[in-house]
Amino acid sequence: MMQNRITGKKISFRPMVEAQLSAHERARLYERQQKAEAARAARGHLVQAAGMDAPGFDRMARWVVATCRSGSEQVIGEELGENHIQSWCPMEKFRTRPRRGLKPVDIFRPFFRGYLFIRVVPTEEAFVGVLSASRLKGIMGRDGRPFLMPPKVMDALMLGVKKGECVQPDEFKIPVSVGDHVTIARGPFADFQAVVRKVVSDRWRAEVEINLFGSMRPVELDIDSLAA
Repeated sequence: MMQNRITGKKISFRPMVEAQLSAHERARLYERQQKAEAARAARGHLVQAAGMDAPGFDRMARWVVATCRSGSEQVIGEELGENHIQSWCPMEKFRTRPRRGLKPVDIFRPFFRGYLFIRVVPTEEAFVGVLSASRLKGIMGRDGRPFLMPPKVMDALMLGVKKGECVQPDEFKIPVSVGDHVTIARGPFADFQAVVRKVVSDRWRAEVEINLFGSMRPVELDIDSLAA
């Protein structure tokens, strides 16, 4: 129920039932329903062709590389799993950079961000089914044909990821060491010259000495605020 703004009377809305439709409208409604059911059936057939229950899957299935939006790899992998489609998102153990005195934390993130490995029987129906069952952008290939990953390459890749250790990129390595002469880049002591006396790597902090009030004074600063 809602109120008419002009008359103030209550107006009731009842859903339109099929008996109130004309013969032409009923025919159009029936046609739309038939098309929707046919589309669902066709999609189900394509998804089934891409799934692990497809005929000859264990013998003929190959790995392909699909593209997706970066950060959605695991979500899309779960969507594919719900449709019985095999996918693989290699993960790496990554140590976050210490900030504001906090210790680094080990997290897992996709090794190839924006990509997923999908194992399907290499048929056109299966490739279309993979795309219709998820939010993948596409499948990598050439001249309209998806590229099939060589089994030896996939075995080596899986073994390498399995043996992978915690990743700490070069840019996260401590850029200063004890005894270095540095310049403070920001903060209340900006442009002061200092000497590094101690490095606390797990907190991303450094203790430096600066010439303050005519004598060398120790100050603890964030490593990011130091310039070699």
